[in-house]
Amino acid sequence: MKKAWNWMILVILAAGMMLPICAEALGRTGTVPRIILFTFYRQAGWGDRVQIGCVDENGGIWAGAGFDSTLKWPYKAEEQLAYLQSGKNLEKIGQMDSGKLFDLKGLVESVPDQGQKSYPAANDAGTEKSYAVQYDREGKASIILLGMSGDDCFENFDPGAQALYRLLREIIPVVTSYGAPMGPGGFQPVPVSIFCKMENVDFEQVTITAGRSDCEAGYMELTVSDAERESIIHLMTNGFVTGKANASLVTGGTFTFVFSDNAGNYLGSIELYKGLLVRSDGMYSISK
Repeated sequence: MKKAWNWMILVILAAGMMLPICAEALGRTGTVPRIILFTFYRQAGWGDRVQIGCVDENGGIWAGAGFDSTLKWPYKAEEQLAYLQSGKNLEKIGQMDSGKLFDLKGLVESVPDQGQKSYPAANDAGTEKSYAVQYDREGKASIILLGMSGDDCFENFDPGAQALYRLLREIIPVVTSYGAPMGPGGFQPVPVSIFCKMENVDFEQVTITAGRSDCEAGYMELTVSDAERESIIHLMTNGFVTGKANASLVTGGTFTFVFSDNAGNYLGSIELYKGLLVRSDGMYSISK
């Protein structure tokens, strides 16, 4: 009897040790939290290889790969989304931190639909497509094409869409994609002066005034030191806007620099927040 009891304890302990492994396995094949981005590559010319990846609303990054004949990857975007939501053939490969996820969600929610009209770009290279998914109050999904590369090419030229397409390439590199001319060219760096419509301004001759916005105190004027003036002029003459960083609009904590000529005529202004260029549709990364 004692021996039987010892065997029972061993069985229970063994089952307990297996629980984390079983939970891990279920996490790979169970339901994935609501998906906000997904991408895939399908090779149909020289085989039936498929690579898929997605990001859920909690920042989880998922990926999977196999053969089309086995995975039975759907062709319609709505069916692909449902397939991914089921968690079939997916493994969690990463987790976004809260700050990056906040910026990501803002871009997803603001990206516009620019259709799906593509053009042929290659032959037997396979096709990659990437989508953003927006949800209404009832939870109904709208699937927006961000880009397509390979045999067919498409680019959503919204800066937010370009940022999301690039991000998917970075965080899910296992999904094959192609650059221009077989794929989207992406956001091309633009001089800060041109982006802010001040390309004809002689910044060495301007008067610069500055102020800081505060959520409670409002706008407060600041004195511009010689070093700050030199730094801002360097930004305007040598800086480049490199892409959209987020779709956030803040009510305080920004610094505004106003440019005027010697007669006091307004020439333009820039607004900065933690190293980002603030615009009406969000914030953009800048490089000197």
